[in-house]
Amino acid sequence: MTRPRALLLALALCLIPAQSARAVVGGHAVPSGKYPYVAYITIDSAFACTGTLVTPTIVVTAGHCSSITPGMASIPVGQPGQAIDVSVGSNKPGAGQHPGVDHAIVNSNYNILNGDSYDVSLLALASPVNLPTVKVAGRGEESLWKPGTMATIAGFGVTKEGGDPPAVMQEAQVPITTDAYAAGAYGTSFDPTTMLAAGFPKGGVDTCQGDSGGPLLVPAPTGALRLAGDTSWGDGCARPGKPGVYGRLGDSTLREWIRANAPGAVAPDASAPAPAAKRKKATTSRAARSRRVSRRAQRARAASR
Repeated sequence: MTRPRALLLALALCLIPAQSARAVVGGHAVPSGKYPYVAYITIDSAFACTGTLVTPTIVVTAGHCSSITPGMASIPVGQPGQAIDVSVGSNKPGAGQHPGVDHAIVNSNYNILNGDSYDVSLLALASPVNLPTVKVAGRGEESLWKPGTMATIAGFGVTKEGGDPPAVMQEAQVPITTDAYAAGAYGTSFDPTTMLAAGFPKGGVDTCQGDSGGPLLVPAPTGALRLAGDTSWGDGCARPGKPGVYGRLGDSTLREWIRANAPGAVAPDASAPAPAAKRKKATTSRAARSRRVSRRAQRARAASR
């Protein structure tokens, strides 16, 4: 069964079929001070998802993390975040700064009843936080997340299917797969326009319950990290032949939606090299080149990556 990776709310309140969520499997604890921009997200005071601080006032997370309330209804775009809360700046769940959520912006093409395409949302914070941020990969940086690139995943989710959340944020590295490989694993459920997959063919390392909305990070030549994806869904956790699936944030469809709704969240466009000028006879001039975890029946909460 495929599972989005966030926590859904109490089963007794569900008006739709429950799905399960995701956290980092096969990883290790994140040291204090590393990834201060990775956010811990609760819904109705219970842990649900992970997110990424991309500006002092914006957290990127999965669409399925922001489109629910205790009654499982969608939060209207631009309305108060209601039951959603965020803590950021610590490797420990719920610690760090608590800026509050002013409102949630869910991609209008995302529908929790209709699969997982366009699985991205923005949490607008009630007050800015003074912490490092990470930018969404910009136009011209597509090569940063090409197949074979080792990407970093991080989150507060469980470390095995059906397990409990860890005491400290976890991280791991996984290779980005080809779209063809992901389509072979998931068929038409994989949408290459809005989804990106990452994982080892043999499994063993993956996101899992509670990692929904968390980052898929890739290195830029400057040494900075870029946000290429947000944890979305998968078939179980770390299973052979079943890579994790992420929102394709660095590609035009979702990147430009983020840019339009969160100025400053996307890295500046990379400059393409200008064509070299043809040499002219008798001259030496050269053309310049621009270079949510489910806590079992204890809280009767269903998880989705």
